Amino acid sequence: MARLNSNWGWIGGLLACFFVTAFTQAEEVRLWQDASGRFQVRASLLSQSEDSVRLKAADGRELTVPIDRLSSGDQQYLKSLLAPSDNPFAGGTLVPEAALSVPSSGPVFSPSASAGDTLALPDTGTTVDLASGATVEFRVDPAASPSGIPGGTVSVSSVDAYDKISGPLLASRDGITVLTGIGRHQAGKPNEARGRIFAVNMSSRQADLVWDRPSATQVWAHDVASGNSLVLDKIDAMNRGGELLMVQGLVSGAANVLYTRTLPGAGRPGFAPQVQWAHLLGAGHALVMVNDTVYLWDLPAAQLLYRIERVGNTTPPTLSPGGRYLAVPTNGGATVIEIASGQVCGQVSGLGTLKPGLAFHDDGKQLLLCAGNQFLVWDCEAGVATAQATTTEQLGARPLHWIGPKMFRSQLGALVHVELGMAVWKYSLTVSADPLVVGDKLLVATSRREASLVAVDIPHAAADNALRRLFDAGDAAMLVTPGSSVAVAIESSVAGVDQGQIEASLGESIHRAGWKVDSNAPIKLVAKIGRGEPQELNFRNIGQGPLASGSKATLNPFTAELEIRRGSDVLWKRQSANHVPMILRLEEGETVQDAVKRFEKPNPEFFSALNLPPRIPKPELSSQIGMSTLADGTWRDLAGGNQPPARPLRPRR
Repeated sequence: MARLNSNWGWIGGLLACFFVTAFTQAEEVRLWQDASGRFQVRASLLSQSEDSVRLKAADGRELTVPIDRLSSGDQQYLKSLLAPSDNPFAGGTLVPEAALSVPSSGPVFSPSASAGDTLALPDTGTTVDLASGATVEFRVDPAASPSGIPGGTVSVSSVDAYDKISGPLLASRDGITVLTGIGRHQAGKPNEARGRIFAVNMSSRQADLVWDRPSATQVWAHDVASGNSLVLDKIDAMNRGGELLMVQGLVSGAANVLYTRTLPGAGRPGFAPQVQWAHLLGAGHALVMVNDTVYLWDLPAAQLLYRIERVGNTTPPTLSPGGRYLAVPTNGGATVIEIASGQVCGQVSGLGTLKPGLAFHDDGKQLLLCAGNQFLVWDCEAGVATAQATTTEQLGARPLHWIGPKMFRSQLGALVHVELGMAVWKYSLTVSADPLVVGDKLLVATSRREASLVAVDIPHAAADNALRRLFDAGDAAMLVTPGSSVAVAIESSVAGVDQGQIEASLGESIHRAGWKVDSNAPIKLVAKIGRGEPQELNFRNIGQGPLASGSKATLNPFTAELEIRRGSDVLWKRQSANHVPMILRLEEGETVQDAVKRFEKPNPEFFSALNLPPRIPKPELSSQIGMSTLADGTWRDLAGGNQPPARPLRPRR
């Protein structure tokens, strides 16, 4: 099987391979950083003493640096070199596989003693540079998955519009026990605030109340090995603020708060930190995303190991299944770092400029990136993109869930087959909490009049049937595929717009989709540039209050639109219009109307930036690509489900 190369490679000029160092310890050239994260040097280690290291920089200089001035990752690296070289795990007696226990996931961190019951968490220290080159090797990082959970519905508690659900979280290795929380905080009624957490047994269908406090609560993470849970308590009606609690014994009903940690910026006037994502790495270390920054904290010691800035609060990172690596979304791609050291393993790009949602597959090899109507699958072991497509469906970004080895469910519910490069079904969920996928079950917490945990098959029989028909029909099911011919028509109603420029821009998108232009083709791409309805805009100077009189201006926007048609049927459509930014900067001597006029212009480049779907199914087969919504604990098919059964599809995933 192919492995990662020891240098950077590019797939199609866009996708970067993961870099692998291939030196002995004495010769290893690596990136060294100081404790502040501001300074760095690429150098090899010549020697180390009790309090300093001697380095040979790549430019030939020899440096002596105090160890306590180095980053925590570099200090851990030095300690590893002093460890005994003999293998303490050599020898032993072979144990039958059935008797082996499941190892705990995540990087190995030394446990810390609690430095106090209530402490503030720091937010300054070492910052990971996601733009740096790769310095550590990526190794496939799978984990033993739960064997599965039984299907069905478990009633948890009655709820109303002010109750907010958190979870579900797997709380046992067999996947049977699940934690879910119900937090209540109604603005103006602090006496009604309440936080409850339930331990739910999906097999016996029993929900036990294991936490009940007079403040709104969210349960964010659980470590099965230690039995510790990370709980956010005392949040407001907007899910902001609060305190991180480390709770032991929550699953058993004997909850004990080990310590409390205050979020950075808590209590600052006009500021309320908001936890966006969190994951426990063992008993006391945690990755926590607060606003748009990810922190790795040693929670008992209230110490910051490092932070990752400007991640964005809509697309959090994701962990590899074994917990060794963190994939962080970047503009158009992702950067993978080794969690223990904070060092970069590699980078992937190729999805334009949007920050994608990310998901590692359970096999630890595949990383899924998804943004807009595009997705990309990266094989981390081989260092190549194995699938990349633009779909007719808008997919969204996160959450993402792998369904078997070749399908995933997108944020907007599309079930996408990566080999077909298209959506094959849509699963609609009207819930606020992110679901989980465990084996062949989708596990979701619902909150309509009653909070319940529901486990349902995904894909279910109707989706299996539809997918079978698409595979059996092959390209005959498609109106267009890569290599198809399409016609182009320009319908611009605006004088002075260069139609040749529109056609040239659209030609770039057609080329990327793999199509050919033929004026006689039955599928036609119709491009339009026109004028929209005038809009009256109101502005006020920065610093003026909301009641201050401002300035008015009129925007008469240019519009751009593309339709893919077969006859009079519109198969796919995208459109855009001029807009004015929220903050308008005036040039010297310029009026507000003059400044607005600068943004009022035709945009032929819109057509070159489009991500056209290379495969579009025929309408008669599109009707079989149905939709299901969750109702009363089961999938209710809204379309495409009334077809005769097909032979089992499971092996093809």
